[in-house]
Amino acid sequence: MRYPAPVQRLVDAFLVLPGIGRRTAVRFAYSLVYGSKEDAIKLAKAIEELHPNLTRCQLCFSYSEKNPCAICVNSSREQDLLCVVADDRTISAIEQTGSYKGRYFVLGGVLNPVDGVSPAELELTALHRRMQEATIQEVFLAFDADTNGEATVSYLTQELRKYNAKITKPARGLPAGSRLEYADEVTLGAAILERRNGKNNDLS
Repeated sequence: MRYPAPVQRLVDAFLVLPGIGRRTAVRFAYSLVYGSKEDAIKLAKAIEELHPNLTRCQLCFSYSEKNPCAICVNSSREQDLLCVVADDRTISAIEQTGSYKGRYFVLGGVLNPVDGVSPAELELTALHRRMQEATIQEVFLAFDADTNGEATVSYLTQELRKYNAKITKPARGLPAGSRLEYADEVTLGAAILERRNGKNNDLS
């Protein structure tokens, strides 16, 4: 089916988003066509202002309106507790639980040989620098419970042993293969509060 050019451009724009198929993209596009002009303009403005108003925090590498970010400059957060995550979506999920009071570090992804993501593509140099410059007593590795997430946890466990910090990860209870960002707040909160310690930092 052919659509008017402005609608087709909007459909194509929605298709770049992960998880959005053509039918969903068409539904979104026509929702804006049939909706109010004000709502369409509001959406367009929010998208236009997204990147110009975001920056990367120089300490944790999360996206924020300010650098350093609000969490990194918050003196009430536990400075000796560092949660390493793949991206900002996990930070949002963890913060919603209210169960974690430390600081964060965004690794920028997970190891994924199929997609060619090796340690060189991640922020490992910056993580080592963070460990060297700060007094970190515990590193909480909060990654998805899938193959790539577990491989990343294993790799980081080996990499961070030399700092003599306690290394932990979410307690069992999250389903295998699950993504932390989709976990309900109660389950994720419990997994954080009851996070696992391994003997001699062995998380296997």
